[in-house]
Amino acid sequence: MNANRARETLIDPTLSDQALAVVRKPSVWEILTSEKYFKWTLLIPLLLLLLVFMLYPLFYCIYYSFHEWGMQGDALFIGLKNYRQMLHDGSFMEALARTLEVLVICIVAELAIGLGLALLWNREFKGQNIVRGLALLPLLVAPLVLSLLWNFMLEYDFGAVNQILTAVGLGKVYWWSPQFALFTICLITIWQWLPFSIFVLLAGLRSLPRDVFEAAKVDGASGWYTFRRLTLPMLSPLIMIIVVLRTMWLIRLFDPLYGTTRGGVGTELLDWIVYRTAFVYFDVGYGSAMAIFSLFLTIALCAVMFRLLMKSLGVIK
Repeated sequence: MNANRARETLIDPTLSDQALAVVRKPSVWEILTSEKYFKWTLLIPLLLLLLVFMLYPLFYCIYYSFHEWGMQGDALFIGLKNYRQMLHDGSFMEALARTLEVLVICIVAELAIGLGLALLWNREFKGQNIVRGLALLPLLVAPLVLSLLWNFMLEYDFGAVNQILTAVGLGKVYWWSPQFALFTICLITIWQWLPFSIFVLLAGLRSLPRDVFEAAKVDGASGWYTFRRLTLPMLSPLIMIIVVLRTMWLIRLFDPLYGTTRGGVGTELLDWIVYRTAFVYFDVGYGSAMAIFSLFLTIALCAVMFRLLMKSLGVIK
C-alpha cells in the first residue's frame, strides 16, 4: 500500500514540493549546485590542484627525508640521520649563511631605495606615466631570461657594463670573481624586484589621509619629523607585507644562480644546494631533508614577521 501511495505521489503534479522531497532524494549534482553548497563547489577545482601539485609532493618529500634513496631500488628507512647529517654539513651551513646574507642585503636595499623612489614619485611630474611604465619592465621578464641577459652584460671583456665603465675611465670589473659574485647576484635580484617595493609603497603613500599631514604642516612640523612620526608608522603594515613576501621568495632564490654562476665562486645558496644534492648527486633523501628544513625556516621567519605585522595593525598586542 505504501509503494502504491509513493507511485501516486510521483505522478501527481498537484502534490507539494515537500512531499516530493520525501519520496525522491536529491542527486549529488543537485546538492553541489544548491544555494547552500555552491560556494564550496567552486573550490573543488582549486582543492584538487593543491592536492596534486602541492600536498602530494610535500608529503612525498617528507617521506623521503627519512629515507636513503638514490632514485634506484627501494628506499631505506634511516630515521633522522639525514637531519643530523645536515646540521654537521659545512657546505649546507655556508649556503644557509649566504642565503640569510642575501636576504638581509636585498630586503634592506629594496626597502630603502623603493621608499625613496616612492616618495619622489608621489607627486605630479611630466612624463610620470612613462617613467612608471618603464619601471615595471623588470617584473615582466622571466627571472631566468633576466639572469642570462645580465650574465652577458657583465662579461669581463665584451660586456656592456664594463664597456661603459671603461669609456668613463673607471676600468673593468670582474663581476664574477669570488669577491664580487655574491653581491652581483644581489644586484641582479634587487634590480628585478625593486619595482615591486616601489609600487606597493607608492600605493600606500597615495592612500594616506591628507588632513593629518596638513595639520602637521600648520603646527610647524619639519619634513623629517613628519616622515618619521607620520609617514613611516602609517606605512609599516605595507613594509612588513613586503618583508614577508620577499623573505619567502629570497629563501627560494634559484634562477639568478642558474643563469650565471651555477652555484660557483662562493654563491651557492640554500635552494641551489638542495637542487645539487637531489638532482645532480641523486641523493634524494638528503636533498629532501634540506628542502623540508628550508620550508620550516621560511614558515618560522614569516610567522615572526606576520606577528609583527598584526601588532603594527593593532590586531594583537
